[in-house]
Amino acid sequence: MNSFSDVLYRFRNHERTRLLAFGSSNTEHFLPGMHWFDCLEQALNVKYGRVHTCINTGVCGDTAGKMLARFVDDAARYEPHLAIVTVGGNDSFSQNGVSRDEFRANLTEIHRRFMVLNTCVVFQTYYAPDPDQTEPLAPFYAVMDIVREVAADTGSELVDNLVRWEPFRKAHPELYKPLMKDGFHLNHRGNAVVGVDLARFFNAPILNHDLDFWAEPLRIQQMMDELAESETIDG
Repeated sequence: MNSFSDVLYRFRNHERTRLLAFGSSNTEHFLPGMHWFDCLEQALNVKYGRVHTCINTGVCGDTAGKMLARFVDDAARYEPHLAIVTVGGNDSFSQNGVSRDEFRANLTEIHRRFMVLNTCVVFQTYYAPDPDQTEPLAPFYAVMDIVREVAADTGSELVDNLVRWEPFRKAHPELYKPLMKDGFHLNHRGNAVVGVDLARFFNAPILNHDLDFWAEPLRIQQMMDELAESETIDG
């Protein structure tokens, strides 16, 4: 199985590497402008050169079960070295009728199928939805806890966006709200914030290129860092 360190080794040694973004509307590039996966692609290109192929098979409205149904066509066929899996929002909506146990089982099965392909899995939690525009969010938070638990149980990597976004949303609503397209989706500005965090996770931080574009997401990243540090000290 490819581990995360194996994938970073491939980058450093200029081995062609396939990255897959597999998820729902948080992953589908359905808006104009930069998407978080585009940000990661550019950051990797600046640091390592064109050693990677990025494939996005996000589909709006998907649950983990629907992702399993299309796994052969939209995941296995590409034999990715690494897959970023971001799902759970639709599973948390009561109208979709997905139990917590069913979601856990489906997410675990997604991981198992990637293991058969020797694919390194990176799970992501969502950013923070806007409670002023969405239905009660307790089920959503419960589902994100399951994402964290499955990542831990399977020994997978985890990018916990939610744990960074929630303190920021509460502390700076005037900066948070302009990052959202609606109550549950990011606009291109919000995608850039997720993108700079993901780039740093991949050891390819945005540093000194195209700063006119990156100034806002880097400033917000720093604010999130400071909030996380403050919570650690206070805790």
